[in-house]
Amino acid sequence: MAVTIGAVDATRRQRELERRGTFVLITTVPDHEVSTAELLREYKGQISVERHFHFVKDPLFVDALFLKKAERIAALGYVLLMACLLYSLLERRLGRTGVSIPSPSRRLLTHPTGHQVVRVVVSTTSLKSLQVATHPQGQHHIALDPLFHPTLEAILTAVGIPDSTFTIPPVRTMTVVPEPFEEMK
Repeated sequence: MAVTIGAVDATRRQRELERRGTFVLITTVPDHEVSTAELLREYKGQISVERHFHFVKDPLFVDALFLKKAERIAALGYVLLMACLLYSLLERRLGRTGVSIPSPSRRLLTHPTGHQVVRVVVSTTSLKSLQVATHPQGQHHIALDPLFHPTLEAILTAVGIPDSTFTIPPVRTMTVVPEPFEEMK
C-alpha cells in the first residue's frame, strides 16, 4: 500500500476551519441590551467558562444533537450550566481539602482535579455497582469490592459528603395543612 501526500485542498480546509470555529452561545440577555459582539467578547474573557465547557465544543457531543424547539435548546443550556456548576463545586472542594485519592490503578492522586475524580468514578466498573447492604440489626453500609473502598472513602472525604448520605434514608416529614376556618355565624 502506497501513501502519497498531495496538495492541501484550500476549500475543504476553509470549510473545516469554519466548522471548528462555530459554536452556540446561549443567553437570556435581550438583543437590545447588548450587542452580540460585546456578548461574545465578555464570554471569551471568562477562561473558567471556556475550561469547563470544552466538551460542548467537541464534535462528538455537538454533532449528535438536534433540537427543533427553542425551549429545548434553552433547557439544554440550563442543564449544561447546572453540570458546570456541580463540576465547579467539585473542583473547589477538592482544592480546599487537599485530600489524596488512591485510584484503583494503584496510583495516588495527590492533587486531584475534577476531571480525574470523574474519570475514576466513571471508568471504575466496581464503583458503578455500588450497593447499600442492610444487616439484620438494621445497620446500613456500602457494599463494594475491597479494592475500591479506599477510593470511594477518599472521594467522599475530599468532597465533604458523609457516607451516611448513601446509607441512611432521609427522614420524610409530613406537613399538615390546616383546614381553612369556616366563617363564624
